Amino acid sequence: MNLIIDQGNTYFKAALFEKNKLLQKSSFKYSENDLFFKWLNNNSNLSFNLITSSVVNFQIKLDKAFNVNKHIQLNYKTAIPIINGYKTPSTLGNDRLANAVGAWSLNPNHNSLIIDLGTCIKYDIINKKGEYLGGNIAPGFKMRYKAMHHFTDQLPLIEDYDFNQNYGTTTKSSLQAGVQLGIIHEINGFIERYSKQFDRLTIFMTGGDLKYFDKSTKKHIFANSNLTLIGLNEILRHNV
Repeated sequence: MNLIIDQGNTYFKAALFEKNKLLQKSSFKYSENDLFFKWLNNNSNLSFNLITSSVVNFQIKLDKAFNVNKHIQLNYKTAIPIINGYKTPSTLGNDRLANAVGAWSLNPNHNSLIIDLGTCIKYDIINKKGEYLGGNIAPGFKMRYKAMHHFTDQLPLIEDYDFNQNYGTTTKSSLQAGVQLGIIHEINGFIERYSKQFDRLTIFMTGGDLKYFDKSTKKHIFANSNLTLIGLNEILRHNV
């Protein structure tokens, strides 16, 4: 059994895999260690391999009741089942690398574009040779709303993200149209650009804001909110 812990800025995700099958997953605040241990006790066999991916310094310490056979703390030196072609691997986010590994495991020997809709929007490419080539980073949609509010005197901060119009008819809906329709055109633009460069390109979409955009693009995509967890599990399996 494999335990995957993906630590973000405000909460962490935990998932249990048996080989490449996802059995259970949940999210916890850093103040909810007791809930995490209860979840782990109820869902695991108390013995597992562990991989931890973190953007924070907080370390989750497992109780002695759990037997960790092998623990991988993901960093740029960790062995991975793909070729990392990034020129500055020490600066590459673990989530981007895990997404590329996840896409390769689900779609081997094909070109893939991964679109991760989180705090920032990440566009990453892995080719059919299994080479991670790099990608693009752009502001996420909440960041765009906050930037327009912060850098102007009159524009309000938008916190209502439901929008399905073609253009805005109020200041609020104009901001929504500019941000959310702009992101849709950005996504479609990158898909079109890379589809011309890479034959039979498969599109994966993931991330916390996936629900706002997965039905808005003009080409078929594979929406998978577990892509990062899948990739981390594949990295752990590769090392074990």
